[in-house]
Amino acid sequence: MLQMTLVSPETITQSNVPEPKAAKGQVVIKIIRSGICGSDIHAYYGKHPFISLPVVPGHEFAGTIAEVGEGVANLTVGDRVTVMPQLFCGTCRNCKTGRYNICSVLKVIGCQDPGASQEKLAVDASLVLKLPDNMDFDRGAMLEPVAVGVHACQRVGGVKNKRVLVLGAGTIGNLTAQAAKAMGAEAVMITDMSNPRLELAKKCGIDYTVNIGSTDLATEINKVWGVDGADVIIECVGVGAAIEQAIQIGRKGSDIVVAGVFGDMATVNMGLVQDKELSLIGTLMYVKEDWLDAIKFVNEGTIAVEPLMSKHFPLAELGAAFKYIEQNKDTALKVLIDV
Repeated sequence: MLQMTLVSPETITQSNVPEPKAAKGQVVIKIIRSGICGSDIHAYYGKHPFISLPVVPGHEFAGTIAEVGEGVANLTVGDRVTVMPQLFCGTCRNCKTGRYNICSVLKVIGCQDPGASQEKLAVDASLVLKLPDNMDFDRGAMLEPVAVGVHACQRVGGVKNKRVLVLGAGTIGNLTAQAAKAMGAEAVMITDMSNPRLELAKKCGIDYTVNIGSTDLATEINKVWGVDGADVIIECVGVGAAIEQAIQIGRKGSDIVVAGVFGDMATVNMGLVQDKELSLIGTLMYVKEDWLDAIKFVNEGTIAVEPLMSKHFPLAELGAAFKYIEQNKDTALKVLIDV
């Protein structure tokens, strides 16, 4: 079968490898669609802090069951599915308390383990979720980043009736803002320096958009929400300037969720964190409940993923897909791979 490997920064090779077989408790998935994520882009340029090369990328994907291993009772050949890509031990303290997304030895399919940039993939059946009958593979492949946004909102105990500010209107920022709306936020504001991304956010129903390249964010927040500002700030950029901005504009006692992947070290004003009694809260991936919410929101149309879909590339042109993203940063929010 065809397999694409990111062997070094900006270098992807094509191989013909044996098809996988389903071991006990596993299924083999025929990959139909996969998505290129911001983490994949960091890895492509050798800038992801937790991904070492070489790696077969791809952790956002959907497909059909091609083979069922011994002991798997709830899945059959032909089922349309997606996969939660976390590989966890199940025995560490975090796993035992339901926080397997931060397992002490966590690996992620497509990041530290071979991913969906190949025609078939064997996975543990416990990681597999069936797609609703009316959900196509494009939307199925986008459930993973939606679950990321849902989990980010859950990290502050939910956002119902809260004012939420999202920094960054890329894929994760857009979907996090949409998740906040779907989860009952009073109002959501999103920022970026790209007008096309902000226009897309408006199209997806986000209440307020602010171009921080031409508008002072603190002034705009005060105009919209008054001196009390936002209850929750979710950083989805992954650069030091964004987290520093969150600390500067956050009202005293507010929560700041860090969702962006930082390729470089950030320098922030910890004096303000102490003085304002701010809470800096990390968020990593998701748990199954976040996926179930993501499936529900996408299936009922509460979260719109179609407007984010930018272009399709065949698997053999994975390298060209990354180049396309580089050349179309403002508009290439979600590039999908047809396997």
